[in-house]
Amino acid sequence: MNLFNYIKQRIPILEVIGEYSTLKKAGLYWKGCCPFHFEKTPSFSVSPHKEIFYCFGCHAGGDVISFITKIEHCTPLEAAQHLVERYRIDLPTDIKWQKGQESHEAKTIYTKTCLVFAQWCNTQLFKNTSALAYLKERSITDESIKNFMIGYCSSDVKSLLATGQKEGILALNFIDAHILLEGKQGLYSAFEDRIIFPIRDTIGKYVGFGGRVFKKNDDRPKYYNSHEHPFFNKGALLFGLDQAKKTISEKDDVLLVEGYTDVILMNQHGFTNTVATLGTACTQEHLKILSRYAQRLSIVYDGDTAGQNAILRLVELCWQVALDPYVLTLAANEDPAHFLSQGGDLTRVHAEAQDIFTFVIHTMGTSFSQKSLQERITVAKKIISIIQLLTDPLKQDLLLKQASDTLSVPFETLKEELTKVTAKASQRFKRDESPAKTVDSISSPEISQLEKKIFYGILYYKGTTQEDDQYLLRLWLSKPLKKILETLLSMQSDEGVSLNVLFETLTNEEKELVSRIIMESEEERSTSLQDLLVQFYKKQWKLTIHHVKLKIYNAQERGDGPEVTRLLNDLTLLKKKMLGRDIA
Repeated sequence: MNLFNYIKQRIPILEVIGEYSTLKKAGLYWKGCCPFHFEKTPSFSVSPHKEIFYCFGCHAGGDVISFITKIEHCTPLEAAQHLVERYRIDLPTDIKWQKGQESHEAKTIYTKTCLVFAQWCNTQLFKNTSALAYLKERSITDESIKNFMIGYCSSDVKSLLATGQKEGILALNFIDAHILLEGKQGLYSAFEDRIIFPIRDTIGKYVGFGGRVFKKNDDRPKYYNSHEHPFFNKGALLFGLDQAKKTISEKDDVLLVEGYTDVILMNQHGFTNTVATLGTACTQEHLKILSRYAQRLSIVYDGDTAGQNAILRLVELCWQVALDPYVLTLAANEDPAHFLSQGGDLTRVHAEAQDIFTFVIHTMGTSFSQKSLQERITVAKKIISIIQLLTDPLKQDLLLKQASDTLSVPFETLKEELTKVTAKASQRFKRDESPAKTVDSISSPEISQLEKKIFYGILYYKGTTQEDDQYLLRLWLSKPLKKILETLLSMQSDEGVSLNVLFETLTNEEKELVSRIIMESEEERSTSLQDLLVQFYKKQWKLTIHHVKLKIYNAQERGDGPEVTRLLNDLTLLKKKMLGRDIA
């Protein structure tokens, strides 16, 4: 038995999902409002005996691993680890973590090392009056210190090592996590004498740290962040996301700020859907992560030149992911933390937010008529290159009109330039595009109710389908079901098929499809599988005869004898299979 099956057999899916949504028994299922999208009328169902869930509103579905993966926005392996720790499951020695036991154990040690350091720093903070005083000056409350595990790194390395030893963490572990470094005079920490802001991943595991100097005479760089590590990637982590993700999903809006203290002060003032990057520029990966939780991105960067330039760099990235970006404008040299601590009304600023394109053209178009000819050309072309990233022609025209009005450049002139830029981009795309991609982009037909019932029958039919059935189903089933059918047929036995085992082989999309079929078909089992197959074959046989006759006629018109022969042979083979089922 593998890891995922072992976990699923020991944790009732109803208990897990019950922590995220209020469920009530309704016949065979338990129903409630979907935790993945806002709804007033419950469309979310859980089947305790099948150990699956499905939402008829947003079509999310799968098993308990799928649920945690989706709700916590983590990998299946991280979901498994979360469940093992949350429900205190003891794994037998013969159960191995996928991608290697060693990798899992290494991450477990790493995150535990980070947790020990975070707790130690938090304890040290309350022994250092100047560090505490600094936090109070920044209006950071005791509750925030607790919630964000804010700490202080003292120079007492012996104390840290002693604390680690009690938890089974060695000096080597602190060195591997870049918490301690080896110097000429022994071990020391680059975080020493800094306020410590622990960084957690989306499921709340401690994976890194940000350290800030706070003494006026400290001339070291203001911030020191954990080094890159296999388990710490600054380009894919966001400070505060583990606590903010629920509110972000509920509000469908995420507030993006620049600093740790900005996140903390925003939280203190009720803006609990706030996150920040880790002292680095916002990347496309950051935006992709945020787009999983919300449609709207509200950017609250500092009002200084650096903050405004960072917004200009963001605009192109935002339109490459599914986000609607807006900009909250603060006064020059103002930051969110200071603005709020001085009694600023961020709710009003949020209500007055500009969409990012309006912000960009107003920023870039300031004093446009006073700029040199070359500067005006550069600005206009930059704005057009941004508009070109959109695929909606209507939105492109609306933004061109907005740019035309702001820059006082004729709409037709901008439109002509956009056409040129789009044509060049299209030529580059055609050179890069492979024939395979074009073929794969053809969408599959909608799966009929009859096909769903047949698939359900095969899934729970005790015994194997006939050889002719397997041939005909491979030929005629809708594309999304064919791949799953191959797996299903290979697993079929006199004992039926284990849904847990089948799910191990499926993608998330395939799990959703199978969950939907089961939920829709479970209460409609009056018709036998054989009767369903006959109905399906008769329907497909008529369609096939019609299509093949058309192909034969076209081949005869072209004088293509070999093609006519091939089509007739295919039809003969198919008829033989149908005769085997007493249909043709």
